[in-house]
Parts: sequence; structure tokens; C-alpha cells
Amino acid sequence: MSFFEELKKRNVIRVAIAYAVGAWVIVEVASVLLPTFNAPDWTLRALILLLVAGLPIALLVAWMFEITPEGIKKEDNVDTEEEVVFKARSARKTDLAIMAALAIAVGYFVFEKIWFSDVVRGNNDAIAVLPFTDMSPRRDQEYFAEGLTVELLNMLSRVANLRVTGKTSAFQFKDFKGDFSTIGDTLNVGTILEGSVRAVDKNVRITTNLIDAEKGHTLWSANYDRQLDNIFQVQDEIARSVVKALEAQLLQTADEPVDRVVVAEAYTAYQQGAFLQGQLTVEKQQSAIKYFQQAISKDPSYAEPLVGMADANLMLALNMVAIDRDVGIGEATGYLDQALRLNPELPDAHVAKALIKQINFRDLVGAEMDLKRALDSDPQHITALRRLGTIYGMQGRYDEAMETFQKIIDRDPLNAPTYSNYSYNALAAGNLPVAEDMIGKVLEFKPDSVFANFQLARVHMAKGELEEARISLEREPHPVWQNIGMGMLACMEGDTAAGTSIADELIAQREIFNAAEIYNLCGETEKVFELLQQAAADRDPALTEMKLSWAMTPLRSDPRWLEILKMMGLPA
Repeated sequence: MSFFEELKKRNVIRVAIAYAVGAWVIVEVASVLLPTFNAPDWTLRALILLLVAGLPIALLVAWMFEITPEGIKKEDNVDTEEEVVFKARSARKTDLAIMAALAIAVGYFVFEKIWFSDVVRGNNDAIAVLPFTDMSPRRDQEYFAEGLTVELLNMLSRVANLRVTGKTSAFQFKDFKGDFSTIGDTLNVGTILEGSVRAVDKNVRITTNLIDAEKGHTLWSANYDRQLDNIFQVQDEIARSVVKALEAQLLQTADEPVDRVVVAEAYTAYQQGAFLQGQLTVEKQQSAIKYFQQAISKDPSYAEPLVGMADANLMLALNMVAIDRDVGIGEATGYLDQALRLNPELPDAHVAKALIKQINFRDLVGAEMDLKRALDSDPQHITALRRLGTIYGMQGRYDEAMETFQKIIDRDPLNAPTYSNYSYNALAAGNLPVAEDMIGKVLEFKPDSVFANFQLARVHMAKGELEEARISLEREPHPVWQNIGMGMLACMEGDTAAGTSIADELIAQREIFNAAEIYNLCGETEKVFELLQQAAADRDPALTEMKLSWAMTPLRSDPRWLEILKMMGLPA
């Protein structure tokens, strides 16, 4: 008798199959029940190791012993006629039981792993994190609640196979009084994380609820009473609990629990600064800087406030012209260097460094590298994606730009500026239907949105629909965009005098690039290059968008155009 036949005779193979099926059932049941009782993560791993260790023991017992009509006996290799009949019947019963168990296992696999897979189940792998509610006694912790929401949103966005709605879209439902199904339908998500924060001194209570968006019932909820010093651990704990509830898979970079500690006063000051930084006035930026300075003084190892200082200085220098440009950029660079020494992978720091390279040095290649490094750490970083798409557009890489903006839209479907950027690139690429569709989304969300009607008017002009362009311009709420659009339209209608008159007004206001666009639509090419040469000599930042200009598309092959691109550090 061969060894394999001996294994069959002693039922070792049947025992191995039965053991494997039984162990699988135990693991599946444990994976459901253990989280219910808040069992530690190692419990399931220990159970699996125990079951694996038990397999050789079970096989050894099957080899050494046999079941007879008189009970379990040691294998003697001699079977009576009665034992042969008994073993044959037992074998058939065992085979039927094993086949039934295997059928259940296969059915479970098909039903759970395939029928409810990402392809079939739709948007159940998508979640929106709504702004947490401030439940503090004086209702003065809104900055903390908002900051915690953003931190959780960012942590969950690093989970594999989980689409997390971006802040712009999710925060539109702050204080929303409607039902969850409306939110789910609008954001195309199956689950919603909501909660509240109650912070007193160094203590914080965080209440969280994971909601089925369609049915409105709670899938999971928990309360966390913690010290602010351990805020990063509790954020990680909440994120992991949500991941468990959704049965998602953590990215490898997030496998280890967070063990970061931050001084409570530093965290609070940083969140106050970040909250103020989102309010775009000079006074708020200056107040934000004071809070960031407090955070740094309380905890010098805390990198995020240093990035906040850099962003505030860049905002004051570049966007608000409230401080000297060189001073602001120099201060920002110093803070970013400090932040990256503390945390070399901090995405926001790389995003800010990319902005400095793009704006101050016109180093689009270096900026692109910094943005891609930020995306290596956080593949769904909205700002990094938006600026990377912008750089692609500046270089004439329209398809890559639109693909990048689509990634934002997939995650942040109510992010109106991204639709505008998408339309801008589609128009430059000559894809008029897409350009019209994308800017139409902006107007659907907000009919009085600044720039959107101007952009729609340009699309109509590109299509030769001049009357529709005029109607769109009349709806444009911003007088500057409306005036530029009217100058373009006048040239398209053949009223050169009216068009160039508006262009001359723009020249007086130092809006050289827009004036050049109007002159080109009026057919005065020599004047266009005179203006572009002047703007290039002045290092006018508006020229970085030369390749995005629909109005000057016919000039793209002109040697003078290529020379100006070279002067601006743009690819030909």
C-alpha cells in the first residue's frame, strides 16, 4: 500500500480538510465578534497562530488513532469485517459533511467577496466626514472641532480602496438639517462619519457615529475621553475603528498605530491658527501667525505650526501684498526648512515649497517634483493635486492636467474651482464640449460664481455663438472679468474700436496679458507681440498662463511666441 493510500485509509486527508474548513469558520466568526467586544488587535492574530499550530497535532492524532464501533482506539492496521463496514459508512458521512461545509464556504466567498465587492456594491467604499459639532460649554471650540474633522479626513484618505470626500464638498453640509440620504446622494457616498467635540482645559470628549447614508441607521459609534496630549493617538484610533467597520484595508504606510505626542497647549494654539488662516483677510492671517508662534514655543518639535507660519507669510506676501514679497518668501522658506527637518515627509511642507519654486523661481520642474513627493505621502492631497494640474496646464500638458483635476472631482464633487480649472484646460486644448460641460457644473452649483460666466462666454465665442456669449457676460458678477469679456466680444463682432479701447484701459491698469488677448482677437498681431515683449521684460506672472490662452491659440507656432515662452521658462 502506498503512503497516499495509507493516509486515505487512516482518514488523515479528511481530517486535514475538515480542520481547514472548521478553522476558517472560527476565524470568520471571531473577526466579527472580537471587535464587538473591543478585543485588542493581537487577539485574532493569536487565534490564527493557535489554529495553525493545531493542524499538525490533529493530523498526528488522525494517523495514530481510529474510530471503531467500540470507540476511539489506537491504529493497529487490522480491521474486522464490522470495522470495515463502520468505517465505510463513517467515511461517506464525513465526505458529505465536508462537501456541505465547502459549499457554504464557496457560497460565502461568492456572496461576500464578489457580490459585495467594490464593483457590485457601488458607493459603499466611499465616505464623507462631516464637520464635527462643537459641544463645549461656551461653544468656543469650533476651531478645534473643525481641525479634528480635517485631521480625520486626511487620515482616512490614506486608506486603500476607500474614497473620502474632500473638505470643500463635505464642509458644505456643516449644520445641515436634512436627512443623510440627501448627503449620500449629493456626494455619492454610502457612509457618513459625524461627531461632536467637547473640550475643557486639557480634557476632550469626542463622540463619533458612522452612519449608513441610504438607510440612516448607525453602523458604529463610540465615545473617546482623552487628554489633549494624546490627540494624535485618538485620531488614529477613530480612523482605525472606521476602517474596521467598513472592512477597508489600511495602506502599508499606515499599518503601525500612531505613537505621536504633542503638548496640549501647542495643539490647541495650532488649531486656532489653522482656523483663522482659512479666513482670507490680512488681520486673520496676522492673528493666525500669533497662534502658530505660541504653538511653536510650547512644542518646538511640532512641525505643522511651522508650515502654518510659512503659508501665512506666503499669503501675506503673494496674495495680499501686505508684506514685502522677498521678506515673506524668505521667512516662509526658513520655516519650511525647519518643518522638513522635523518631518521630511510632511505633505503640506512640500506643497508650500513647490509654490515658492513656481512663483519665485519659475522652476516648474522643481515644483512638480515637490508636489509629487507630497502625493507620495498623501496620494489624495487636494491642494497638491490642484497645483500639479495647474503646472501641467502651464506647460501645455492639457490631458495630464485634466486627468489630475478629475482625480479631485472624483473625491471632492462640489469643488467648483476644480471644474473651472478643468474647463480652462479643455478650452485651451480645443475640447469645447468638455469645456462647456465643466464650467456648466460650476454655474449649476453657484449661478453667481465669479469668473464662471466669463469662462462660459469664452467657450461660446470659441464656438462662434456670439449672442450666447453676450448673455453670459451680462450675468458675470465681477466687473473686471465682464469688461475683459466685452472687449473680446467686441473684436469677435468686428467692432475693433470698442475692443481696443477696452484693451487700452487694461494696459493703463497693468493688465498687459489680457489686453494682448483682446488685441489678438482684433487681428493686431504686431501690437500683441509688442505687449507680450513688454510683459516678459517685466517678468509679468500672468505670462505663465500663455499656453492656456484660448484667444492666442493661432500664435503658438510663431517664432516670436516661442521666444517669449523661452524667456518665461516654459517649454516650447
